[in-house]
Amino acid sequence: MLTAIHFIAERRIEKAMAESTLPDLSHWKNKPMPKDDMEHVPPDLRMGYRILKNAGYVPEEVGLRKEIRQTEDLLRHCTDEKTKYKQMKKLEYLRFKLEFRMGKKLRFDDQSDYYEKVVGSLTVKGK
Repeated sequence: MLTAIHFIAERRIEKAMAESTLPDLSHWKNKPMPKDDMEHVPPDLRMGYRILKNAGYVPEEVGLRKEIRQTEDLLRHCTDEKTKYKQMKKLEYLRFKLEFRMGKKLRFDDQSDYYEKVVGSLTVKGK
């Protein structure tokens, strides 16, 4: 038994076949389907995740990682010591928030050298 949507789809396909207006899909013949980027998501949640993804929503962890990268980039180009200090505090907070959200200690080895360089470049004036 076909639902209303299936019925409408079947009629449109039949109409397109009769009018020879179906698009040429021969380039897909004998080729594997593209890999599904949602294969790790349980099947019953995939549609909801696709809707959120297409609407531009991302998980909080992704947003935090993006903000961490932006803050690190800002730190690389910052020359004012006061601003550097504020951005380092912000970076520390964002990393803590991400670790808390993920429920585990995260390692940022690739940034640790940079972090040490920035900390080393901050000097207290007058000493």
